[in-house]
Amino acid sequence: MELTAKVKKTLNMGLRVAVVLLSLWFIYLQVFRTGDTQWFTGGFTQWFRDSGFEAYFLPALLLMPVNWGLEGLKWRMLALHVRNLSYGEALRSVLTGISFSLFTPNRVGDSVGRIFSLRISDPLNAVLLAVAGSLAQIIATCFFGSLAFLFYIRRFIDFHESWQTFFFAGLVIFVAVINLLMLMLYLRTPGVSAGFHKMIKPGWRKIHGYISVLQSVRRRVLGKVILLSFLRYLVFSFQFYLMLRAFGIDIPLLNALVLIAMTYLVMTAIPTIALADLGIRGSVAIYFIGSWFAPSVHASAGILLATAMVWIINLAVPALAGLLFIGRLSIFRK
Repeated sequence: MELTAKVKKTLNMGLRVAVVLLSLWFIYLQVFRTGDTQWFTGGFTQWFRDSGFEAYFLPALLLMPVNWGLEGLKWRMLALHVRNLSYGEALRSVLTGISFSLFTPNRVGDSVGRIFSLRISDPLNAVLLAVAGSLAQIIATCFFGSLAFLFYIRRFIDFHESWQTFFFAGLVIFVAVINLLMLMLYLRTPGVSAGFHKMIKPGWRKIHGYISVLQSVRRRVLGKVILLSFLRYLVFSFQFYLMLRAFGIDIPLLNALVLIAMTYLVMTAIPTIALADLGIRGSVAIYFIGSWFAPSVHASAGILLATAMVWIINLAVPALAGLLFIGRLSIFRK
């Protein structure tokens, strides 16, 4: 029996609510039921009074404009194909999109805010270009996350049997092939791109129309967008590491980046909204980053606070800045 659109919408909403509630319950178990409550509440003010806190917090804060500045540069490169705009306009458009994304599933409102703040005459094509920018960031997250996954299982799983060694070697090859294919598809490598087009039915005119929009972007531009996405990933991952250190989570840099990459990889696969993203991100971060420590070590509260602070710096503050440009929106027009 085919489900109606209303039933599907209800099921999707119920699933999202369930994920949020489970994440919050996981945080409650990790932080409050483990005896961390007093340390959590008392330590919060203590960290801010600690002179060492500023040494990590200020660089993380200063990296926030770098993070979104790179995104603004990416967006301008893509949006130039539908409208001539300055870097300042592109950055204001990005900030407006962040404000919209807080209330929409999987932050799809980000593209809507960007498009209508620029008053582009052909919004559909602009949305496709915005999706191309988001896809580049997802590819960067999956690339680093898949590499981190290989490091993660080598550290936490003992390979005693010979078949396990062969299995891991096969896994390495599989990850390498998938990452290579993702990059080749995005950059429209001739052989791979042609094979992908053959898989699409000729009658699917809309899909071919969407692809033709993306094909108008030169490979050189797409390559720059991918490189900026990789650089931006390194920036916000390092911000996360700085905040972990600020809240007393002492992990070597390489190991921390592996665990952070695992957190971002899982977060990419979970459907959510940005306002609920904090709880889900916190639970995932506690699971992976907390695995570095022995069960007796009270690290959950520090990880949660670091996660919350990164969320505030990289989403809440830019979203507030984006509200200043809401007046530029023009959704209903001729």
